[in-house]
Amino acid sequence: MRHFIALWALALAALAASAGSAQADVLLDETNLIGLPGVAAPSKFSFTASSTQALTLTLKDLQIPAAFGALQVVVTLGDTLVGSAAADATTHTATVSIPAAAGNYTLYVVGTPDAAQGIGSFGACVAPAATPASCIAAYSFSGNIQAPATASSTGSSTLNTNFTSTTAGTYTVTVTDDAFPAALQSVAGGITQGASPISAVGEGTTQVTLLADTNYQLLLAAIADSTVSAGLYGVKITDPAGKSVFARTLPVGTLGASAVVDNGAAQALNLSVADYDYPAPLAHLGVAVTQDSTLLAKLTATGSLNNFMAAAGSLEVWRYTVAGAQPGVYGVSLSANPASGAVSLFAATQVVNPTASTTDAYAFVVDFKSAGTYNLAANDFEFPSILASLTATIAQNGAVLPESSTGGFTAAAGVAIVLVDARAPQSGNGIFGVTVETAGASPQILLDETQAVGGVFTTQSINLGVSGGYTTTLADLGFASGNGFPPMFQNLAVVVSQGSQVLGKIYGGGSFSFPATPGQYVLTFVATPDSVQGYGLYTVNVSSTPPTLTFTSSAATVAAGQAATLTWSSQNATTCTASGGTGWSGVQSTSGSVAVSISGTETLALSCAGPGGSVSKSLSVTASAPPAKSGGGGSLDAAFLSMLGAWVILSRARPSRARSARATPLNRSANGG
Repeated sequence: MRHFIALWALALAALAASAGSAQADVLLDETNLIGLPGVAAPSKFSFTASSTQALTLTLKDLQIPAAFGALQVVVTLGDTLVGSAAADATTHTATVSIPAAAGNYTLYVVGTPDAAQGIGSFGACVAPAATPASCIAAYSFSGNIQAPATASSTGSSTLNTNFTSTTAGTYTVTVTDDAFPAALQSVAGGITQGASPISAVGEGTTQVTLLADTNYQLLLAAIADSTVSAGLYGVKITDPAGKSVFARTLPVGTLGASAVVDNGAAQALNLSVADYDYPAPLAHLGVAVTQDSTLLAKLTATGSLNNFMAAAGSLEVWRYTVAGAQPGVYGVSLSANPASGAVSLFAATQVVNPTASTTDAYAFVVDFKSAGTYNLAANDFEFPSILASLTATIAQNGAVLPESSTGGFTAAAGVAIVLVDARAPQSGNGIFGVTVETAGASPQILLDETQAVGGVFTTQSINLGVSGGYTTTLADLGFASGNGFPPMFQNLAVVVSQGSQVLGKIYGGGSFSFPATPGQYVLTFVATPDSVQGYGLYTVNVSSTPPTLTFTSSAATVAAGQAATLTWSSQNATTCTASGGTGWSGVQSTSGSVAVSISGTETLALSCAGPGGSVSKSLSVTASAPPAKSGGGGSLDAAFLSMLGAWVILSRARPSRARSARATPLNRSANGG
């Protein structure tokens, strides 16, 4: 009888995957409020809430020197819009409920100052929601918003503004001619209350007796130097206690609007100006820096001023430039010089065209550390539209450097100027990139700039230190309905580039991913705000792309001691680690295939990580027991062994009986004769 042992198969476990917990490497995460040219620059303030406390923001139009025509506030938490409101025309206040969430908040205040005053003041109180009048000092701020000055072709300008006295007594009115770019011919006026004149005011210091809490009118007229038709002066009014009730710097004639710069702390600053003499020297070049009514520094020719002090707050950079018969190029830089190294507050390189010129020219500076052969390239990104034309030249010491058909040129050590002539398409706008790099098989990029033509734009450079995949995300945070503030952009786009290579584009909003190696990359934004309200709000994020992983086995079940082949591949990962089985542990390549011996039911895991986070997957492989053998190869039970033993005994006994039987006749013959 044969005995068989039944075998049962073990069940296979399903694949399991879990998302990595490592945080992505965020290279850029910004929210920007953009205004059209000609609107007042917004006031920006940030604070960090360390606890989850519901807050209330109250924005107040202080009506000094006059009420705003419009005043709005926008609140963001990270890159999320959490609230906005407009000040009521009756109460002159706006209220925003801020959610109970810890994080980094930013307040943007925008306004339209009174047309006659050109400036307005506000206060922003952030307080616990339960006690909205109890302002948290670290979360609250105040400031003013100033409309850009409008240049006059007549060489004269007037000021008609209001101010409010604080206490009764003697006030000091100081009018200072900044003599930039040249001294004024005259500046004079007076203070009135309604139709009643109070005091004449002119250049220098005037003492005026005023009542308490009374609104007065300040009238001034300034005439610029007849040769340059431009000037600059400051006005400051202080009360009997020395507190400022009015302080402004005002342009005269053809002097253009200032660039407003945020100086985050009281510190020493450095100012430098350079005329690059290409294509020709400028006829006039000057830069001045002011704060409130005070002239901090000025240069009327190439040079520098170092270590002049500025208080924390807004600064204004004024530029006066005139080209001769040919265009010219200049550079200006304003920087702070803390112990950690120079920090740029403002920098610009610009082309100045002759008055009658219609050329759209842009200039860029490149500094060659050594003489050698280099390559120049200007590339139309064809985004959002194709440019009508694009040409580029490079010059050094005022002389154009000859270029080969492929953009190669030879330069001496020192500064050179790249001049690009780019004409916008008939409708819309475009972007170009310009690069200068060393020659050879492994070029080094010395200049990598992008420029939008025919639109409002900003640029942002980022440095990548690790190779891998990166994702760019752009979002318009405006209201699509048009009934809220801020409204959506008319046009919003971003292009990511390195050198002359476009890596990705987004129009309106969305994301794209691109592979990158260590180096500098440029983001160029075309952002045209709503034409009615004049502002738009967008957010941009550049982060390393999270890794992905596939992990499979050639079989779910193998015979004990046999091998299963594991195969895996990952993207955007730099390291992988195995665990869970003999021969399957420790550091692995980011993709591969390996045979692993299986001795039982084993759960095999693989985890891969990169700059964007980590990802893990696992699978189970089972080893089966060996099958039962039939016939002699099988196991024998006790009954069968007993039968076998009896048969062996019987077999051994039969030959003896046979031999006895065969001997009997012989014996008989012998005995019986």
